[in-house]
Amino acid sequence: MQKISKINWLLSSHKSLSISRFVYLSLYETERGYYKKKKVGEDFVTSPQISQMFGECIAVFFSMIEKNSFKKSNFLELGPGNGLLLKDLIRSVYQIKKEKINYYFLEKSNLLKKSFLENLKTKAKIIELKKFNLEQKPHYFICNEFLDALPVNQFEKKNNKFYEKRITMKNKTLKIINKKLDFFSNEFINLKNGDVLEVSPLSNLYLNKIFNHINNYGGGIIIFDYGPFLKKKIDTLQGIREKKKCDFLKYPYETDITYHIDFQDIKQKSSNFGLKAYGPITQKKFLFFNGINERFISLSKKCTSNLQIKKLESQFNRLTNPEGMGGLIKCIYITKNQLDLGYFNE
Repeated sequence: MQKISKINWLLSSHKSLSISRFVYLSLYETERGYYKKKKVGEDFVTSPQISQMFGECIAVFFSMIEKNSFKKSNFLELGPGNGLLLKDLIRSVYQIKKEKINYYFLEKSNLLKKSFLENLKTKAKIIELKKFNLEQKPHYFICNEFLDALPVNQFEKKNNKFYEKRITMKNKTLKIINKKLDFFSNEFINLKNGDVLEVSPLSNLYLNKIFNHINNYGGGIIIFDYGPFLKKKIDTLQGIREKKKCDFLKYPYETDITYHIDFQDIKQKSSNFGLKAYGPITQKKFLFFNGINERFISLSKKCTSNLQIKKLESQFNRLTNPEGMGGLIKCIYITKNQLDLGYFNE
């Protein structure tokens, strides 16, 4: 007999759940959670799955920043999924460095098989983090479609009053309700009637810890994620099931739930730690300025058939198409250092 889900159990004993609590359980609940049982690519595809060129361009970017030295570098990828980006980055950096350096990763899901990284041990020291505890050393943090998978809350201003959107069960159906707020933070002050503010407590915790670490010990963070250059105060929560958008409440535990990242808010938060933010720019622009054209030409010369060339062209187009991932995904780099990154000015 199957045990009752944590969501149903909580809703049976509470009047409502916060959206972030619902999203966290739906994605990460032991055994049932979406990321605990789904395979990468089943409902969504990330850039590292499309082509090795994505990770190779990131390696080029960091090699330019480090001027090919990597003397004190420690890489840490948050949410590596099945580990493809980690694999491509290790392989590419090793070609530049020719020495083993440290790669940390933090992954809550069961998507990454440790055996997948076994053959990379001759090129890197790979360490899995069980908790987000960092050594007092410079780190380069990598977040590829990580932040948009973290739970988010929504707040709305109506008739000059503030409400939190919460989830309840009515007639065996999950629904959104509004709960009036008696207390609220400064983030609410500039909201207009009809505005929806999306706040991810877990994202803020990660970013604050990362920004503090960079400020104290050096390094930087590169973020690739879905979101506009300037996010509007609207509802951006969405579910993806069987490669199609859907109501995120309709299929708990069977739906990937995401929202759009607020890059301007990230920039503002980083400035509070005395850091410099470069970007955001489109993924297409980042890849072009970090050698994807040259890498495409190099790989195409190794193709032995028209089928291989067409496949490579398709991968290139999917990564860089301005109407698709090339334009929808943005990139931002944050560090304490003053860098010559003129192409990051959009």
